[in-house]
Amino acid sequence: MTHRIEVAAFGPWQTNAYLVWDGESPDALVVDPGMGAAPALMDRIDANGLRLHVIADSHGHVDHVFDNAPLVRASGAPLAIHPDDAYRLDGRNNYGFDVEPSVATQDLREGEQVRIGDLTFDVLHTPGHTEGSVCLYEERLALLLAGDVLFAGSYGRTDLPGGNDEQMVASLARLAREIPPGVRVLPGHGPETTIEGELPWLRRVAASGRLIIPGP
Repeated sequence: MTHRIEVAAFGPWQTNAYLVWDGESPDALVVDPGMGAAPALMDRIDANGLRLHVIADSHGHVDHVFDNAPLVRASGAPLAIHPDDAYRLDGRNNYGFDVEPSVATQDLREGEQVRIGDLTFDVLHTPGHTEGSVCLYEERLALLLAGDVLFAGSYGRTDLPGGNDEQMVASLARLAREIPPGVRVLPGHGPETTIEGELPWLRRVAASGRLIIPGP
C-alpha cells in the first residue's frame, strides 16, 4: 500500500497536525488542526491536488482544535470528534485566546472507521487524557495516530479537566496489548515513536495498574 503523510507543529503548544492520503485517491485526512494550521494545510492540500475528506480531532483540547472552524470553512470538509469531547468545541479556553467555535457533524466512536481512499482507520476510544480521546489505527500500514494518549517516552497528562488516571492506565494497557510492536506511533506532540520502543514502560503500567514514570 502506498500512503503519504505530512506533519507540522503549530502554535505555542507545538501541536502536530497531520495530513494523510493514500497516494492515489485525492481524498485526504487532517488530524488536529492547531493554531494557525488551516492556511498551511490548505496550501499543502492544494499543492498535492487533494480534496479534504474529513477533519478528525483526536480530542477536544484547544491546542488540537484551534483551527477547526477556518479549515472547515476553507475546505468544506466535515468535522469529526468523539461525542464525549464535542462540548469542548465551543471556543471557551483558559488561555485568553479568541477561538472560533466549531461543530462536529461526524462521531469518532469506538469501532467505527474513517476511510480515506484505500486507507481504513479504526477508531479506538482511549480516554484518560480527556473523556473522548481517540486513536486512529491503520492496521495494514502499521500506523497509529495517537493524539495525546501516547508520546515518545511519555503519556498524556491526566491533571487537566477530563483527565482520569484509571482510564489512562486502561488505555495504555490496551495499546500495549492490542497494537503490534512494529506499529509507528504518530503523537499529538513531539517526534514519532513505535509501540515496541514504548513497550517496556507500557507493560509496567499494565502490570502495576497505575501510572508510573516512563523509562527504559
